[in-house]
Amino acid sequence: MLDEFFAQHPVFHYEELLSSLRQEKRYKETTLKSLLRYHIQEEHIARIRRGYYAVIDGTKNHSLPDSLLIAGRATQHSLIAYHSALVFHGIAYSMLNTVFFISESSCQPFRFQQTTYQPISSPTVLSQGNPEIKSYDRLGLTIHVTTIERTLVDCLDKTKYSGGFEEIWQAAHLIEFIDAERMVNYALLLNNATTIAKLGFFLEQHQAHFEIDEKILSALENKKPKGTHYLSKESQENCYMRRWNLMVPLAIKNRIWEE
Repeated sequence: MLDEFFAQHPVFHYEELLSSLRQEKRYKETTLKSLLRYHIQEEHIARIRRGYYAVIDGTKNHSLPDSLLIAGRATQHSLIAYHSALVFHGIAYSMLNTVFFISESSCQPFRFQQTTYQPISSPTVLSQGNPEIKSYDRLGLTIHVTTIERTLVDCLDKTKYSGGFEEIWQAAHLIEFIDAERMVNYALLLNNATTIAKLGFFLEQHQAHFEIDEKILSALENKKPKGTHYLSKESQENCYMRRWNLMVPLAIKNRIWEE
């Protein structure tokens, strides 16, 4: 009886279904809850978490919607970001069993089908808006994803959500073109001297690959930290990059994964 709605909403919230049926004046809420229990029992849908469901596609061996769609619709303003945005853009080097998304509304981490969904708060400085995002159609529903430029800066800013520095460096090799000026503008908006230094070092290391103009690097250099900061505090072997006032692990500077 709900086939049409299920066909158009591979993932949905209870409120979305209730609103749709109210417009059609087809069901009462008490009836709807019984219908949902029936469709779960018959394996037409699966409960992702309270009030959030996925439609099971019976024509594809009972397959469920992909994890990016689930994360991208988890809250009203979900934004696929960090390593998961690398995956979306096809530039991830490795796969993780955690999907990261930025959420402006309160949301607890949840687990579904062996995948963990990790909401992350938006940086406070972006409270007036979320720049560098794009909207995409995924199975008929709209999801929002950070641009490649923002994704790389975000990953440098909060590396624990990126899969590590090697992941970021490897992703760079899969990108043919990047708008470095947009990266700089976004990094300056974040107003974090350490992140600016990280981005400067990253672009300097890929200057030839991305054809980075020296003016871009100079703009970042002018905003570098006044004291010495660390690219990663986990490394015991670092070298000092004077231009950026940045201590960089030798493994990253020498790109040991390329040996």
